[in-house]
Amino acid sequence: MLRKVSNPFELFAKNSVELNMLSLKSKLIIIVAEMIRNEGWSQKTAAEKLGVSQPRVSNLMNGQVSKFAIDTLLEMLCRIGFVMDVS
Repeated sequence: MLRKVSNPFELFAKNSVELNMLSLKSKLIIIVAEMIRNEGWSQKTAAEKLGVSQPRVSNLMNGQVSKFAIDTLLEMLCRIGFVMDVS
């Protein structure tokens, strides 16, 4: 029997905390990837601006969520000018 889920990460998360962390990481990755695409940067250029290697940008662009920590993604966003309001 198939199980219906509202969030695909429900299939992998062990608990609600892990589910929320995976969801947040995926949203942050999407924002970084969209900013890279919108700027028209190559992976090499994006890597220079983000302060990471080109293979790391490839991981990001391919949505490899498990390879990134939330703080790393937040730092990347700050490096490319994303302004966050958490108030």
